[in-house]
This record gives sequence, structure tokens and C-alpha cells, in this order.
Amino acid sequence: MLNSDIKFLRKELEAMHAFLLVMSDVEQPDEQAKIRVKAVRDLSYDIEDNIDKFMQLVEPESSSNDSGFMDLISKCKRKVKDIKTRHEIAKEVKHIKDQVKEVSERYARYTIDGFSAKPRNAKVDPRVMAVIKDASELVGIDGPRDELVRYLGQDGDESTRHLKFVSLVGYGGLGKITLANQVYQKLGANFECQAMVSISRDPDMTKILSSVLSQISNGGKIHGRSGDQQAKISQIREFLENKWYLIVIDDIWDVPTWRILECALFKNRCGSRIMITTRINDVAKSCCSSIGDLVYKMKPLNKDDSKKLFYKRIFGSEENCPFDFKEASADILKKCGGLPLAINSISSLLATRQTKEEWDQVRCSIGFAKGQSSEIEAMNYILSLSYFELPHYLRNYKIRRERLVRRWISEGLIRGEDGEDLAELGDVYFHELVNRSLIQPVDIGYDGKACYCRVHDIILDFLISKCADENFCTLLGSHSNLTNLSDNKVRRLSLMGDGDESNVIKPHELDLSHVRSIGAFGYGFGKQIPFFLKSDALRVLDLEGCFGLEEHHLKNIARFSQLRYLNIYDTGISKLPGQIGDLQYLETLNAFDDSLDALPETISRLQRLMHLSVSRFTRELWNINVLRQSLKFVQELGELTKLRMLTVNWDADEIEGHKLVSYKEKLASSLCKLDACNLHTLHIYLDLGEKDGLLGDDPFIPALNSIREIHLFGGQIFWMTKWLVTLANLQKLTIYVALIEPQDLQMIGHIPTLSSIWMSMEPASSPAEDFNSCRSLQSNAMI
Repeated sequence: MLNSDIKFLRKELEAMHAFLLVMSDVEQPDEQAKIRVKAVRDLSYDIEDNIDKFMQLVEPESSSNDSGFMDLISKCKRKVKDIKTRHEIAKEVKHIKDQVKEVSERYARYTIDGFSAKPRNAKVDPRVMAVIKDASELVGIDGPRDELVRYLGQDGDESTRHLKFVSLVGYGGLGKITLANQVYQKLGANFECQAMVSISRDPDMTKILSSVLSQISNGGKIHGRSGDQQAKISQIREFLENKWYLIVIDDIWDVPTWRILECALFKNRCGSRIMITTRINDVAKSCCSSIGDLVYKMKPLNKDDSKKLFYKRIFGSEENCPFDFKEASADILKKCGGLPLAINSISSLLATRQTKEEWDQVRCSIGFAKGQSSEIEAMNYILSLSYFELPHYLRNYKIRRERLVRRWISEGLIRGEDGEDLAELGDVYFHELVNRSLIQPVDIGYDGKACYCRVHDIILDFLISKCADENFCTLLGSHSNLTNLSDNKVRRLSLMGDGDESNVIKPHELDLSHVRSIGAFGYGFGKQIPFFLKSDALRVLDLEGCFGLEEHHLKNIARFSQLRYLNIYDTGISKLPGQIGDLQYLETLNAFDDSLDALPETISRLQRLMHLSVSRFTRELWNINVLRQSLKFVQELGELTKLRMLTVNWDADEIEGHKLVSYKEKLASSLCKLDACNLHTLHIYLDLGEKDGLLGDDPFIPALNSIREIHLFGGQIFWMTKWLVTLANLQKLTIYVALIEPQDLQMIGHIPTLSSIWMSMEPASSPAEDFNSCRSLQSNAMI
């Protein structure tokens, strides 16, 4: 009976996921569909929560993420002999069955055939208005337009006879089609023939090709014009073979669509030009793959042009704006962030508001204004297209890429095939968000990956709106709108603080018993955190920078048996509770803080820990703390077999020489064990003090085969050079040292696998000559 109950849960969850997947493609579902999706999503969460609970009952040290339902069924057969446990599981399954039956019967009673889910709304696409907008209404477009006109024009040079491609790329609302249309209007009359077409997410290619054919022939009849897609491609190519043509293709969503259109565009030497617009970087690059092609990245309006556009639409000019409206105007413009779509939409809304109170109301409601006006609905529709076109695995704060990816993994949002590296898969997902222009990459590293990302304010508001619609995440803060929140089970909680604890909203009327993820951003939440820790299903606790957090707030951390991710970086916590060793599923622990002096020995019990970051700094230099731990801790560090990144702080100044030898042996042994389990990144903070001679001329750290990145800080590293050259897969090296000899530079420079080196030191010679094969070399001489 128990096995059949578990199989029932598996089949129901599979059916629910399939239903939610289909509905995620519906841009504007009707009200019935929205309510049904919410009910099914909540049920799916309940089933997942119960699976975790069952796994704990069956085998406390196992995880539902390990092998899924089949593992649970197998364990039930072997281990669930306790009548009480079997009864508890059966009771929960019966409750879920009753809920499933209730939801199914409710919607069967009220569903209207043909109206449960409409994939498209019949409203006019608001992007059409951008094409017909009068030039006199536009602001900040003259410079970009003239730049593109010069690039696409001909000056009699033979090189300008080649076919040229230009891609305008950027997120929705930046004015890509508006700019393309202005260039088209400026240049179009100079060409023998021209055409402009728009592509939808699900393009009818035969219809689009027919439109191109009709426009380039100026409505004329072409022999054999009727036909299928291939016939129309042939007809277009034949017509364009010797023509000087200009074609604009708006809003291309994928490379395959472009490849079909490209087949129709004859590559002649008549000086023809093709301009496309897209939100997707990969598409833009595919369209401009030849020398001389241009990928033009759209930029937001600058501050002056933003003000000019805003005031022009409402008052005619800034001078006509009443003084009482200035403050609200400044806040609204800051929120718009130079996005023309946002400025136009909100200024159109404000044009009918006559009082300061109405303006203040709009200012405070930006981000919650969905559905309140046709202008805001149009803006959200355009922004939503980037969201809906995302692959199904994905849906002005600077966020670390690694922090984001590790949270995705811990929440179970990234699921790969057996043996697939989830961190690498997470980087792929991150790139997809960048590629779709939903996030902005910041600080590109040596490997071409963004270290951080940002989200435009207006896009963030749209995403917050989507989160509210789908109960994906609940936001609490000084400006939160708690309307109807009490009716929802909170699954993910984001706390937004501004430093004023009086503004922090207490969770009095929220159901927090099912929270899986808690993240705190800003100030004013430290002392409030215990109020939010109510859920045994908690998987992610991200409190980075949450000042005011104290040790006793984490004293019951062991109750969160499902916790995968714990981030208390820069919180002021000086001691971790010993119970942290009971978090058997913990994968990421970031306790990097000046105040943290030691780790509990129980941390060695965290068998699933993959990312550990701990350290201690002073104001004068970077110190270490490994030697402040017990020998047992250093020895058992090697048992953390899932670690991929480790920070080793080595300060010999306050320890006796004979003890230092013991620490060397234990650390070397642990590093060998971690290397065998694919440790990738090692940070070493080195301060030998008077005990330099104890290390000898040979390195005490053995050759490590899995290490890809090494970061060395402090002291002379002549004895480390011999060790570095033994690292067979070293790709990135960072060195902060006082002195390095020429012979050591030469040895490091001959490491064949190195692709990136960053050095801050007083070199005895210029390093550049020793690193000719290195792809990225940066040196900063210390003074």
C-alpha cells in the first residue's frame, strides 16, 4: 500500500509539472487558467515538501535530491517497518489525494470549453506604434541615427559595395525598432527597392517572405509568385540578384528563423544593406558574422534626454513643470533608468494627473501598477516577451554570479543528467539570462564570464509582478504591498531593508510554514530574522550583509534539516554553533567575516559540503586562521569530499615550531584527499613571521592534479614556485607578494596550462617577457 502511494505522488507530480510547463508558454491566460495554475503549483510544492519529509522519516541521512522517487520506494520496501512511520506517510498521502480530487472536481464544474487558456490576446501589439511615431516626438535619437546612416551609406569606396549587415540589440523598450525605422526613413529612398517586416515569436515564414516579396517589387506581379516557402525564397533571391536594396527585419527571436531569411537575401556587390533588431545577443552575432558587419548595442537615454522626453510629453518642456512636481519627477525618472518605453508609458499616465497627490501615488506605485492603465499594460507586455521566450529551465542590485548559481542549485532549480556538473550548467543558464537581455553583465573576468550582474529597475518591477502572480517569491520591506498575501503559502521570501528598523514588516499574518528560501538585502533585518525562521522545509538562508545578526539567532539551526545553502558573509557573526554539523545536506557555507575566529569541529561532518569560504582579516594585512583550529579539524577537513573551493589561511606567528610541523602534515594529508575529489580553487593567505625556515626549501603541499585556480597572498614565495610547477591543470594564478625573483618568474612563466596571471609585487625584472604564452597577464607594481 505504501509503495503504491509513493508511485501515485510521482505520477501526480509529473503530470503537474507537464501542465505547468505548457501553461508557462501562455502569455495572457484568462482568469480561470490563472486560478487553476496557482492551485496546481501549490499542490506540486506540497508534494515536494512531503517527499523531503518522507525521506527524513525513512532514512534521516539521505536526501530526496539524490535519487528521487525510485530511491524512496526502494528504501520504503527495506526500511519502513515502523507502523507509526508508515501510518504518518499514508495519512499525508491521503490528504494530498483529497486535495488533488478537490481541485480536479472544482475546475471540471466551472471550466468553459475553449476559454480555459487563450495563448494570445487579440489586442494590437503596442510595438506597432513605435514604427509610426513622428520624428518630432522623439528624443535622443539623432546621434545614433546619424551614426548608423554614415555606416550604412556609400562614399564611392569599393569596400562599400559589399553587402553590409547591422544588428541593433538590447532589451525590450530601448527603442530598437524606432531607431531602425528612422534610419529606414532617412536612407530608404536612395535604394532601388526596400522592405521592412516584423517577426513574431511564432513566425509564419511563408507570410513574412510574401511581405518581403511584395514590398521589394512595389506590389508588382512577379511570375510564379505563388508557392511554398522554398519557392518564395527563390523568387526573392532572383529579384534581388542585381538590385541595390535595403531590408529591415524587426525582432528576430532565434538563429533558425534568421537562417531561413538569410537564404532569401542575395549577397551581391551592389552596396545593399540589411538591418535587423533583436533582444538576443547570440542572434545579433549570428546575423553579423562577416568582417565589416556591425553589432550595435542599444543604450538607455542619458539623464538630459530622459528629462527632455519626460517633460515634453507632459508639459511641453521642463520649464513648464510646476515646482511641486519636481521631486516626484526626479524619483520617477531615476526609476525609469533611461528606458524610453518606461518614460513614454509613465508620462502618458501622468499627463491625465493634475495634482501632486496623484503624482506621488504613481511614484509610489511604480512596480505595482500592472493593470491600472493601458500604458502600463503595454509596457509590461513588451517586457514580458523576453521573459516568455526564455527556455523552460529559467524564469540595480549587484549580484555575484557564483552566489546566484549556488542558490539556484540549492533550491533545486537546476537539475542535470547523471554526472552533469550543476555549477557549469548554472553558468549556462546565467548566460541565457544575459543573452536575453534580462540581466546586465558586470565585471567580465579573464574567462569571458561576468563576475556580477544587475537588473534594470523597470525589468525588475516586471519580474516582481510575475513573481507575485505566480506566488514564486514574496517581497517584504518598507514599501511592500501585503494585500492578499495572507491567502498564500509563502515559498520564497525576500526581505528588502533600508536601514530603518521601524519600517521592517513583521510576518504576523503570513503563512511561513512552507518557506524554502529566505534572502535578506539591505539593512534593518538582523534582529528580525528569528521571526521568519518558521519552516522545516527551508533550503536556502542567505543573510549576506545582514547587520545586527547575532550568534543566538542561529542556535536552533539544526532544525532546518533540509538546508542546502547558508550565507552569513559580512554579518558580524563571531561564532558558529556546533549544531551546524547536523546539516547533512548543506552544500554551500559562506562564513567569510572579519569577526569569525574559528570554526566548530563538527563542520567536518558536512559530507555534502561543496563550497566553504571562511577567513579573518585585520586592517594592516591579510592574516590567516587555519592554525587557530584544532589539529583534529585540520585532519577532518579532508572528509569534506564535495568541496570545490577552499580558503586556507596560514599564520605561523603565534604557534610553536613543533606544532607547526604537525599542522603541515595534517593539512597536506587533507589537501591530497580533497584533490582526489576534484577540489578546483585554492586560496592561500601566507604569513610565516619568524618561522620561515621551518618550511624549508621544498614545499610541504603536495602536487595537486585537480586544482585550476591558485591565489597566493603575502610573504616571499620562492619555496612555493617548485610547487606551482607541479600543478598539471593550473589555469589561473593570482599572486600578492612582497618579492619574487627572476628565476621564479621564469619557472611560473613556463607552466603550459596557465591562461591568466595577476601579480601585485615588487619584481626584480619585468614579468611580461616571461609570459609570452599567457592569454591574460596583469601586473601591478607595489610601492
